[in-house]
Amino acid sequence: MRPIQRLLIIILVTVISACGHTTSQREPETAVPNSPTSDCQVIRHELGETRICGTPHSAIALDPHVLDLMLSLGIQPVGYAEVSEHLLGSPKLGEPMVQIKYLGNRVTSNPTHIGTRESPSLEAIVRLNPELILKEWPDTPLYTNLTKIAPTLIVRNSSADYQWQQGLLTLAQVFNREQQAKQVIDEYEQSIAQAKAELDLVANNSNVLLLAMGGVDKIAIDTEETFVKTLLKELGFQLTTPKQLQGREGRIDISLEIVPQLDADMLFVSAGWDSTVEDIQNLWRQHPILRSHPAARARRVYVIDGQLSRIRGPIASELMLAEIRKLLLPLGSSNQLTPENSDPVSQVNPN
Repeated sequence: MRPIQRLLIIILVTVISACGHTTSQREPETAVPNSPTSDCQVIRHELGETRICGTPHSAIALDPHVLDLMLSLGIQPVGYAEVSEHLLGSPKLGEPMVQIKYLGNRVTSNPTHIGTRESPSLEAIVRLNPELILKEWPDTPLYTNLTKIAPTLIVRNSSADYQWQQGLLTLAQVFNREQQAKQVIDEYEQSIAQAKAELDLVANNSNVLLLAMGGVDKIAIDTEETFVKTLLKELGFQLTTPKQLQGREGRIDISLEIVPQLDADMLFVSAGWDSTVEDIQNLWRQHPILRSHPAARARRVYVIDGQLSRIRGPIASELMLAEIRKLLLPLGSSNQLTPENSDPVSQVNPN
């Protein structure tokens, strides 16, 4: 970037900062009462309060969860920051994003690539001049800088019991789309009820364990609520925590040798780190220690894409629910174990 361009951007950020869009670093403001001349609202969130006047017409999504929520409400982003390891192709900073995994078929606005979720470009965001910036997780240093550009809203809190319905209702309030949000939630609940009835026999006869895996040296168990765990519970499945890990919290790393000792007759394995679904499927097919687990011998190992767990919104829930139904419904008609020398992995590869 030329020196004069960089100087202009710095001046623009300073001027915007002086206008004061967000109240997080100041004394909390009182929401402006409804009147013929004012339609402002103050949204409280994890890092403070954000004052938004009118309905924003240009918003930036700084992560896939926010993008999922926006698209579910029919809101298109002007800019988007993807998780670094899930970028498709080689998008150039400041240019339209052509491919977005899982959500791309619902994006029609050709959003500008503004960097990654981990490191968004403030300069690229300034150029878009957004009316609102949306982010899932609290990040105080980044948030402070973003508020100098435009009102910035943190969609979720840091508690483990956050669900996408909360974030959806928050955005619905901001964009005046409460009816659309109610419809999305109602349709999801109907889909869950239908799938739960269909999978009742399987759920009542299965002891399920969730693993995160990026290779034989990267295996972990999440003891807190996760996207997939919540979904399986809503379907009526009983999820287990290994006895040796009970009482511990968070994501717990385990060794490869521990895996065959884990008590479960069904395993869901989330492909994470920089591993693909195919990578983890092949490990379970080829590694003798993994193949020795009873769930592998019964061909009840289901490898899922960890990116859906990172999106974890209503669209991701719809995709994951469709895969679970497709994979598990056949078990309702047959509980026969497959031979030990057969493929231990049931195909799971959401598209």
